[in-house]
Amino acid sequence: MRDKKIKHAFGIQISLRVFVTILVILLSAVILYVYSYLTNKVNSDKYSESLKQDVRMECTMLSRLLIDRDFVIDDEESGVDALIDNMSNHFYGRIMIIDDHYRIIKDTFGSDIRGYIVNDIVIEVMTGERNSYVKDMDGYIECIYPVMDGDNIKGVLIVNASTKYIDQISYVVRKKSILFSVIIMTISVLAAYLIGNMSVRGIKRINRQMESAKDGHLDEKLPEQGFTEFRMLTKSYNDTIGRLMVLDSTRQEFVSNVSHELKTPITSMKVLADSLIQNEDADLNMYKEFMADIVDEIDRESKIITDLLTLVKMDKKSAEMNIEEVDINALLEIILKRVSPIAASRNIDISYESYRDVEAEVDEVKLSLALTNIIENAVKYNVDNGWVKVTLNADHKNVHIKVADSGVGIPEDCKEQVFERFYRVDKARSRDTGGTGLGLAITKNVIMMHRGTIKLYSEYGEGTTFTIKIPIKYVEEAK
Repeated sequence: MRDKKIKHAFGIQISLRVFVTILVILLSAVILYVYSYLTNKVNSDKYSESLKQDVRMECTMLSRLLIDRDFVIDDEESGVDALIDNMSNHFYGRIMIIDDHYRIIKDTFGSDIRGYIVNDIVIEVMTGERNSYVKDMDGYIECIYPVMDGDNIKGVLIVNASTKYIDQISYVVRKKSILFSVIIMTISVLAAYLIGNMSVRGIKRINRQMESAKDGHLDEKLPEQGFTEFRMLTKSYNDTIGRLMVLDSTRQEFVSNVSHELKTPITSMKVLADSLIQNEDADLNMYKEFMADIVDEIDRESKIITDLLTLVKMDKKSAEMNIEEVDINALLEIILKRVSPIAASRNIDISYESYRDVEAEVDEVKLSLALTNIIENAVKYNVDNGWVKVTLNADHKNVHIKVADSGVGIPEDCKEQVFERFYRVDKARSRDTGGTGLGLAITKNVIMMHRGTIKLYSEYGEGTTFTIKIPIKYVEEAK
C-alpha cells in the first residue's frame, strides 16, 4: 500500500503542482483582500460609533448650556451662538435647535430660522416617547436629542454629523488593499512562472543526459546545481549511472572470467592431447596418466558449467522456491557428516553446537547448497590440525547460523569482493582445492532468496567467521 502511495505521489505532474501553487496564491490574495475588507468594515464601524459618542457628549454639554441660558442664543456675551457654530464645523455638518413649540431658533445653515419642524421622530423625542434618535444616513449621521430641564423637555437638538472623512479613509484603505493584493498576485504568478520554467529546464537537462546515457555515454555526469530537489535528483541520477558503470564493468569482467575459466581446462586438455600425438613412442602408462589428467580437466569444466547454471537459475527473480518446514538441526548434521571425511584427512576438528531445536520455512535443497559451500570453505581454506565451529540458534523471528574457523583468514582489502563471481583471495590455492570461485556468490544468492543476510568477520592469518540470518517464516516478495 505504501509503495502504491509513493508511485501515485511521483505521478503528479509539475504543471499540476505549479497550477495548485498559483491557485493557493490566488486564494491567499482573495483571503487577504476579504480580511482587509472586513477589518476596514470593523474599523469604520468603530469610527462611526466613536463619532456617535462624540455627538452625544457634545449634545449633553450643549443641552445644559441652553438650559442655563434659558435658550438665549444670540447673546454675544454668552458665546452660545459661536459655540454652536464651532460644534457644527467640528462635525462638518448641521445643527438645529428647536424649542418646545417646535420652532427653529437656531440653524447653522441659516435656511430654516424661525421656521417650524414637525415630524414623527421630533414629536416622539419632544414628548418623551423616545429617549433619542440616531440613524446612519448616506454620508452623515442624523442625531435627535432632547434638551432636558430635570424631567421636563424644553426642546430638541438635531445634529447632522458628516461621515465623509470616514468613507474617505475606508476608500483609501480599500484601494490600498486591492493594490496590495494585485501586487502580491502579480509577484506570486511571476515567481510561480519562473519556478516552473526553472523546473522544466532542470528536467530537460536531466532528460537530455538520459538520452545520451541511453546511447551508451555513461561516463558523462550532470553538475549538481539548481533547486534542492534537482540537486537530489541529479545526485541520484549520477549515483545510478555510477552503479550502472560498475555493473557494466562487472559484467564485462564476469564474461572475461567465464571465458578464462572455461578456456583453462580446454587449453590443458589440448596440451595433453598434443603431447600424446607428438610423442609416438608413448607407452600405455603415459596414455593412462595423460587421459586421467584429461578426465580431471573435463570434471573441472563440468563443475564450472554446473555452478554457472546454478548461479544463473538463482539470479532470476522468478526462481522457484520449494518452501517447506525443515528441521535445521538435522540439515546441519547431514552437511557436517558429509564434510567430516575431508576434515579428517587434514586432522581438522569440526564441532557443532545447537542451543535449541529449530524449524524454519526454507528451500531445503538451496539452503543445503549454501551451507555446504560455507562449511566446505571453512575446511578447505583452513590450516592442518585446525578447527571449525558451527553453532545454531534462533529467536522469535530469525534463525542464526555461525561458521567459524582457524584458517588463513581474508585480507581487509578482499572482504568486499569475496562474494563476487570467480573472485579468489588465493588463486593458486583455490585451484588446488578444486574451487570454481562461484561458491560464495551462490551462497549469497541463496540467503538473499530467503530474505536473509550473510556477514563476514575475518582477520588475515587468524581465521574467518560467517554469520547467517534467515527468517523462520518465509515471506514472499511483493509483486
